[in-house]
Amino acid sequence: MGSTSGSAQRRDFHHRDLFEGRSFVVASNPPRDEQRALERAIEERGGSVHPFLNAVTDVLVVGLVTGNDSEALWAREQIRRGEVYRERWGHLELITETELRAALGQSAGESA
Repeated sequence: MGSTSGSAQRRDFHHRDLFEGRSFVVASNPPRDEQRALERAIEERGGSVHPFLNAVTDVLVVGLVTGNDSEALWAREQIRRGEVYRERWGHLELITETELRAALGQSAGESA
């Protein structure tokens, strides 16, 4: 996938600003209960979570993707599309799952 720094659109943000009114897609394949906890935490802070990338997605959260099952393939496709969207339109912000958890005040594997 490459680095999410470099040409990725980055900004210094206050944690509240990261979530409020913004649309998220989480592209990783942790256990379903862990992923759902991340999604709930985003929603509790005013963001919305969508099942797939589209033209109104503001933030793509890129996490660890392991295996070759359908969830891993889906996550990899969302990351690929995210890179294309960012190159074409420039508005998509990519952050790592680690950065998301820091903004949520969580550590890896911790639920909200």
